[in-house]
Amino acid sequence: MADERKTAALVALDAMQEALETQTDNTWEDLGFSYDPQPPRPWPSTIHYVDTHCTGFYGLSVLAADKGTGKTLLATASSIEAAASREWQVVSFISEDDRDGYRDRFNLYVDSHPGSEACVGWLHPYFVGKGQTPASLLAEVRGAVDWDLDVPILTVIDSINSVVNLSGRRYLETLSEFGLWMMFARRLSGGLASFLVTSETNKSGHAKGEALPFWADVYLRMKKETENVVSMTLDKSRRTAGEGPMGKYFRKWAQGVFESSHEQPPLRVVGEEYRDR
Repeated sequence: MADERKTAALVALDAMQEALETQTDNTWEDLGFSYDPQPPRPWPSTIHYVDTHCTGFYGLSVLAADKGTGKTLLATASSIEAAASREWQVVSFISEDDRDGYRDRFNLYVDSHPGSEACVGWLHPYFVGKGQTPASLLAEVRGAVDWDLDVPILTVIDSINSVVNLSGRRYLETLSEFGLWMMFARRLSGGLASFLVTSETNKSGHAKGEALPFWADVYLRMKKETENVVSMTLDKSRRTAGEGPMGKYFRKWAQGVFESSHEQPPLRVVGEEYRDR
């Protein structure tokens, strides 16, 4: 349970730390106690369907796609918008792209979306080295965010498979270690510690390891149809409606977004109050 004496950032960090423990206490819920469940704490997905039906990504959100589909494009756009809202402190771990590639994606998106430059100071990108563990990523998060801000923390991992491969440890065990850490930290914090993860797909078209979809709160699959056309399916949303096929989307590299011909433009979340900051 969140401690009201702590900032949202501290609650998130404490939950991420506790989630590293090998054994924690079970907790009992008194159903006779008056309690109003809190709605999910969403951040912008930049996909109109998801932002409309699910109010955005939330909790542990997993984007699963084969190579070259655009999952990094979507994760980058979502992380920028989350930080630009100034309702999230965002720490992004990039394991495949280099500095020039990431900067190019960042600049294309910000230049095409006035107001999204408000993410500066709220978005903290790190390029992943070898031998990383959940504990080492948490150490980076702890050093990046402002503990005094009453603002939750979003950790972005692109991609979880490459982070695990770079660890040099047993693949499936390490993938499970990362997945359970993220799921448990989200659960302990009530979403104040949230995660956006990209994953490669296996031969069946699902996330490699196949456990991530079970632990995820939002599970979005992407399939490349042609060079710049991608079909999307919302396979899971734990606390909202909207599951099912989402249709085909055009990948617009120059703007860093996916757009659908049968929907309105993606929701904008950056208000006028941020444009002059």
